[in-house]
Amino acid sequence: MILADHNERVVRRMVELANSLPVAVRPAVVELAGRPGKLLRASLVAACAAFGPGGADPGRTARLGAVVELLHLASLLHDDVIDRADIRRGVPSAHAKFGAERASLAGLACFSLAGMEAAELGAGISRAVAEAAAGLAYGEMLDVERAFDTRLSLDDYLELAQRKTGDLFQLCCVLGAAEARLVPDVARLLARFGTAFGVAFQLLDDCLDLDPDARSGKPDGNDHLLGVFGAPTLCALHRDHTGELAALLMDPALRPEDGPKVRALVIDLGGLAAARSLAEDQLATCESALTELPPGEALEGLAAYLTLLRETTCPTTSPPTS
Repeated sequence: MILADHNERVVRRMVELANSLPVAVRPAVVELAGRPGKLLRASLVAACAAFGPGGADPGRTARLGAVVELLHLASLLHDDVIDRADIRRGVPSAHAKFGAERASLAGLACFSLAGMEAAELGAGISRAVAEAAAGLAYGEMLDVERAFDTRLSLDDYLELAQRKTGDLFQLCCVLGAAEARLVPDVARLLARFGTAFGVAFQLLDDCLDLDPDARSGKPDGNDHLLGVFGAPTLCALHRDHTGELAALLMDPALRPEDGPKVRALVIDLGGLAAARSLAEDQLATCESALTELPPGEALEGLAAYLTLLRETTCPTTSPPTS
C-alpha cells in the first residue's frame, strides 16, 4: 500500500463525514478535517495492516484511519478549550474562531462520527473504538483534575499519558492487526508497540514544550500558567529539594514573561533529561516488541516510525512513505 494514497483516502473520508454534520458544528470539524496534520495515527493503522499475508482492503483501512484521526481531532478540540489555545496547526484554533462552546460540541461531534463509522465497520471494531474513546476521555479528565498538583507522582503521570495518548496509538495498531486478520500473538505485540509508542510520544511532546525553537503551537508557558505540568516539570519538581520551582509555579503572580525562568529551572534541575530517559524506557519496550515480530517489509516500515521519533524527538514530523 502506498502511504500517500492511503492518507489521501483518509482525508477524503474525514471530510465526507464532517460534511454530514449539522451546520452548527460543521465548519469547525470540516476545517480541521481538511488540514489533518501528518496523519501519523492513520499511517500506523496502515503500517500494522501491512503485516497481513494477503494485504488489507485499502478502502476499509482508510476508513479505519479516518476513525482514529477523528478521535484525535476530538481530543485536539477539547485540549484547545482546556488550554485556551488560540493557535492550532498554524492558524486560529476552533476555540478562538468559534468559541469554547461550539468547539466543545465539535469535539463531541468528532467522537460521534468515529463511533458511527466504527459501527459500520463491524462489532469488534466498534467495541475497540469505544474502549479507546473511553480511555481518551478518562485521560482528559485526569489532565484537568491534576491541575496545579506539584506532588503528582511519575507513576500517576504515566497512567495519565497512557490513557490520554497511549490508548489511541494502541487502537491504531489493534485496528490494523484486526483488518489484516493477524494471529493473536502478533496482534498483541503490535498493541504493546502502540501503547509504548504513544506514551513515548507524549513524553517527547512534553519535552518539546520546553524547547523555545520547537514550539508546539501553544502560547509560550501557557501550560504552566494553567497548572498543567508535563513530564520534565514533574521530574524537576521531584528533584527540587529547595521548593523554589514549586513556589514559582504556585505563585498567583506568575506571568507568561516568567516562562524562560521556569524553563531554566526545570532544565537545571535535570527535569528535561529525566523525562527523555522515561521516553527512552518506552522506546525500549517498542524495540523489544519489534524483535519478536515477523521479519520483512512490514517490520521495516513500522521500525521506521520508531527511528524517526527517536532521531527527531518530534512526534509531528512526517513519517517516510512506503
